[in-house]
Formats: sequence, structure tokens, C-alpha cells
Amino acid sequence: MQRVGVAILGLGTIGSAVAQALAVQHDLIAERTGLQLVLRAVFERSAERATRADLDPDIIATDLATVLTEDGLDVVVEVLGREQPAADYMVRCLDAGFHVVTANKEALSKHFTEIVTAATNAERAIMFEASVGGGVPLLVSYRQILATNRVTRLRGIVNGTTNYILSQMASAGTSYTDALAEAQRLGYAEPDPTGDVEGFDAAYKLAILASMLSGRHVHPDEIQRTGISGVTSQDIDGARHRGGVIKLIARAELDDGGALALSVAPEFVPNDELLAHVHANYNAIEVVGDRVGPVVLSGQGAGPLPTASVILSDIVEAVRTGVAANPAFPHG
Repeated sequence: MQRVGVAILGLGTIGSAVAQALAVQHDLIAERTGLQLVLRAVFERSAERATRADLDPDIIATDLATVLTEDGLDVVVEVLGREQPAADYMVRCLDAGFHVVTANKEALSKHFTEIVTAATNAERAIMFEASVGGGVPLLVSYRQILATNRVTRLRGIVNGTTNYILSQMASAGTSYTDALAEAQRLGYAEPDPTGDVEGFDAAYKLAILASMLSGRHVHPDEIQRTGISGVTSQDIDGARHRGGVIKLIARAELDDGGALALSVAPEFVPNDELLAHVHANYNAIEVVGDRVGPVVLSGQGAGPLPTASVILSDIVEAVRTGVAANPAFPHG
């Protein structure tokens, strides 16, 4: 049985869920994969968060250098959120010889070339399934499609928080304010929901997918972005009368010349389309390839438990596959 030492950077909602999942799923993962995942270190500067997580105080560190000198460490899970210091920390962990698993779509989308290059140079894996689809194993299928198809279009719902809010407004007649409050109560939305409701989160995810599609770094600033904070109950009713719903849609379209058209915005979706029936905190994305045609992937896109599940899968994949798991990304 191979022992795999794991460190977690950050004990917020996702980091705490990962720590709990490591404890609860330890035996199942060992039985099915032959890997014993052992939590060796946790980086967290908030004493309150560290106490609330109910972990062994001896594994809590308040500086990254302490984490990186931990004996038996193999994989670092970065769930700090925001751009910095997360992006720098990921590069430092890779340079130090550790695989990195991240759910941080902002840092990854803004520093994609830098992070992937660091991973490749260090011959270590950078795994980021949870940064794009939450609990949806999207990138596994996406990589396979990209390997054998010319993908011309991506279109879908990639933010579970906004989808939950819009679903509540449509199905229960809830106001935007009340639907947002309920999303926060359920843990789908952060106390400051700006990143979700103004479309930043969806733009970060689309930038990562578009970077993999185009073979160059697509920065989120290249994406035309409109959030859902301006969507009213009247807009929802109007869509219903027209035979559809309003969804926050992320789309990328690649023309024959290689130019990308990128947008995140609320759109009318007719009821005869699958995306109209993606409810609550679920995500769904359609990938269109020249060989495979349209492929739709769906699952829970928001919430700590689905995200922690995907992170554990990425840890296993990082150890099993190593640098070969990294995206083919030749240009900056």
C-alpha cells in the first residue's frame, strides 16, 4: 500500500471539506486505489478556522515554508482562493517537487501559462478539475475530446450559484435578493457574492477552457462579461411567456481562422433545449467536436462536498499519472 502525504493550503469552506473527506473516505480510497492518503500539513493563519476544523494542532502551519519541509509530502491542495498569494504558492510548491491540486479558477485563469510551465519543468502534475466544474468531472472528458477533435464551440452553465438563484426565481417566484440569501445560507454563495453574480467566476472558468481549446493563454479580461444582478422578476416572467428561461451562459466559439468569440451573460434559453432544464446548483456544458458532435456533461457545480470529491480524485490522478496529466499547452 502506497502512502501519499497531502497538504492543504487554506481551511475555508472547501479546504475544511477536503480535510473531512480525507478522514471519512480514507479506507474506501485505499481499498479502491491502493493509495493511503494521509494529511501531513495544513497552512492556515486563522486560529479560529484551524480550531473549527478540529485537526491535530501539530499539523497546522502559519507559513508556507514549514509546509514545504514536511516529511513524506507528495501533493499540495491549494484552496486559498483569490489570485495572490495563491498563484505564487502553487508555483513554489511545484518548484519544490510536489504535485499541486487546485480549485482556484481565478489564480489559474490569470496565470495559466506560468503555472502549467512550472509543473511541466518540475515534472509534476497540476490538477484543476475542481476549478472548472465543481463536482462535475468535466475536464476528463474535455481532454479526451480535444485530443481527437477540432472543438468549435463550448456553451453552458458553469456557475452553480447563479444557476441556483435563477432557478429559484423561475420555479418559486423568489426575488433576486431572497434567492441570493438562500444560496448563501446553503453554502452555494460566499458572503460577498460579487464573484459569482457579476459573472467573474464563470469568466475565469471559461478562460481556462478556452486556453486549453486554443493552445494559448486566454485571459479572463478577454471575455465579454455581464452578471445576473440586473435580472428582474419581470425578466423571468417574460422568458416564461416566451417559452423559456434565463440562464447565465458561458460560450466560446472558434472560427476557421482560429479566432475566439468569448462571452458570459444572461441569455434566453428555449424550453426545448437541455440547458433550460438544468436546475438548482447544477452545471451543464455542451462541447461540440467535428468528430464526436455535441457532448453534454452535467452535475453539481457548487457546494463543498461535490468539490471535495473531485479534489480527492485529482490527488489520486496526480500520483498515478504525474506530469503526463498536464495539459498540452505549448505557447504563452
